[in-house]
Amino acid sequence: MPEPEQAVAQQAESPPTPTPSPRDSFFVYIVESPSAPDLYHRRSEGDLVAQALRLDGIPCVSRLVINYTAFVAALRIGLPAAMKEIPGRIPILHISAHGDDQGIQLSGGEVVIWAQLRELLVPINESLTGCLLLCMSACEGHSACRMAMRLEDDAPHPYFAMVANQGKPTWSDTLVSYMAFYHQLLGNAAGFTGAVEAMRAASSDRFWVVETAEEAKRSFIEYVKSRAVPEQTQQNLEAVAREEKLPPDAKALEKPQTV
Repeated sequence: MPEPEQAVAQQAESPPTPTPSPRDSFFVYIVESPSAPDLYHRRSEGDLVAQALRLDGIPCVSRLVINYTAFVAALRIGLPAAMKEIPGRIPILHISAHGDDQGIQLSGGEVVIWAQLRELLVPINESLTGCLLLCMSACEGHSACRMAMRLEDDAPHPYFAMVANQGKPTWSDTLVSYMAFYHQLLGNAAGFTGAVEAMRAASSDRFWVVETAEEAKRSFIEYVKSRAVPEQTQQNLEAVAREEKLPPDAKALEKPQTV
């Protein structure tokens, strides 16, 4: 058995354990819900992004969902199953669908509003110890930051960081943008800033952004504080109440009658 001094010397001589690269640490889980015309014309962002990722040596799982039941199953059942198939890696969640500032629309026409998506993502982010990267591939996908806008200090975040577009990108824009993003982030370890800059350059679209949930929440709280002054709000409400006359059948709060 080596002496303590020898053991220390051997440890000093042994090479340090290499830090895993992003290529070896993550896989991409795509949930795609094209519109009916997209399905008819065989437009699929998910398949092409998956092919590019595999060429880059990055594992990818793609799920096509057409309604809300399938969408929920892809997140609650499909994602854990994919993590078992690709052990030791952290998933990056890529959601591809048509959208607007209220939410995303699935193939069957159902709309998933941001509040619903938040309820689905919070348990996933908590299970991943708060490190879920959400990639939204949808028009006005950046509106998904509303999921993080909570005034409660202890409100759980639905993701750690989100990549999305503030405008209305085309199918080709989102495709080439995310190909560049994943290649730079996972293939070349460029980091968030470099990967998003690559997205903008590839698509000539400056509206691609990355933002953490904490940043979105902080901005929201600051906005609310700047817009809503409690004393002034109360005075405004009281002024409106004095000006408006309640109808006779209104169920207004009244002072108790004294006998």
